[in-house]
Amino acid sequence: MSRICEISGKRPIVARSIITRGKAKREGGVGKKVTGYSKRWQEPNIRKVTVVVAGQPITFRVAVSHVQKVYELVERSRGMNLEGLSAKQIKARLLSLL
Repeated sequence: MSRICEISGKRPIVARSIITRGKAKREGGVGKKVTGYSKRWQEPNIRKVTVVVAGQPITFRVAVSHVQKVYELVERSRGMNLEGLSAKQIKARLLSLL
């Protein structure tokens, strides 16, 4: 399953975890030393949001930080003539409003 936000384009990124040893100077040691790096993934917090537009349920996969944007798109679509379109076409029209 894809972990990409349909609105913002947020996607997984590679980050580094730093492994250290030693005692901090403020605790009376000679300082922390870095002994290695390991790669890890940071993934966006993706959730499915389902809204009803023109009588059809439309599902968006968005980051939680952009859920409100989905509801703003639905509000902006109130004046559009979307009857008779498929769910995929309605979704494409809504995403074109961004």
